[in-house]
Amino acid sequence: MGQTRAVRHRLLAVSVLLASAVAVGCGGHEQKGQHRPTAKSPRLALVTAGPGRLVGIGGGRSLFLHCVGSGGPTVVLEAGFGGDTFAWRDVQPQLGRTTRSCAYDRAGSGNSVAAAGVRDARDEIADLRRLLARAAIDPPYVLVGHSYGGVLARVFAYLHPTETAGLVLIDTMGRDGRRRQLAIWPRSQAPEIRRELATSEIGGVDLAAGEALAGRIRTLGDTPLAVITAGREDNFPRTPARLGRALNRLWDRMQDELAVLSDNSVHVVALGSNHDVPSSHNGQPSVVIHAVQAVIGAARDHTRLPPCRRLFSGSAVGCRR
Repeated sequence: MGQTRAVRHRLLAVSVLLASAVAVGCGGHEQKGQHRPTAKSPRLALVTAGPGRLVGIGGGRSLFLHCVGSGGPTVVLEAGFGGDTFAWRDVQPQLGRTTRSCAYDRAGSGNSVAAAGVRDARDEIADLRRLLARAAIDPPYVLVGHSYGGVLARVFAYLHPTETAGLVLIDTMGRDGRRRQLAIWPRSQAPEIRRELATSEIGGVDLAAGEALAGRIRTLGDTPLAVITAGREDNFPRTPARLGRALNRLWDRMQDELAVLSDNSVHVVALGSNHDVPSSHNGQPSVVIHAVQAVIGAARDHTRLPPCRRLFSGSAVGCRR
């Protein structure tokens, strides 16, 4: 992810897909020689054997679903804002060796046609539940959310706790994140980016409604939870140095707050990664894979997660909880 995309994606992780980044979206990088689905005129189809199908979810609508592997609990991968199944290309195949792993395109991304009107997190979660039901993928699920997908994942866990076996949050915006960022951001500094951050509706998605819902979450009980934070501090290159440092400190504090939503959690920092942690391009997909596998194990065995330093070692990671 280039510097321009990095600053925008991390600042607006819960909220904004900028027009200049639309070709990749938050959490995705297109590489030459790899197929990436598009949202042009998909045909409505029922899910069949094998991954990669359009699944009818009712009302003449369909969503694209890609599953690999077998076993339970099923991992459900939520990409960042504007991202799609392609965003998980460096993670999903390895997860499929452990359990069934499913990525999908939300309405308006990849092969899934945009829905009419303005939508919010509740609408997108309702779509996901209909998709899983129509595809005969039964709960409970381990929800893995990157960036904006992490907001959807934790709201899903909050609204549907009996369907949630575990949770992995990857460099996602914390509680009241935009409000707190704007509070420390002088209007005179990088005003264009600040205005983008203050935008509440992007691409037909009411971000403020989703943020308000996520802001009400104070605990997820003892749900196995792994929080992954990007460790590189070059995610705010177009902001003045002092502001960039303040935003990084706030981001780290929000990640710590997410980690204490469950009393069964670990918090690891991918020290070599920028915001796009699941990608091998500038991220550390191995950290995501290990975190998800640990949460799967805790969910299967109904045990606590091992200590972070037992799960992760080496100079490329750090443990905060």
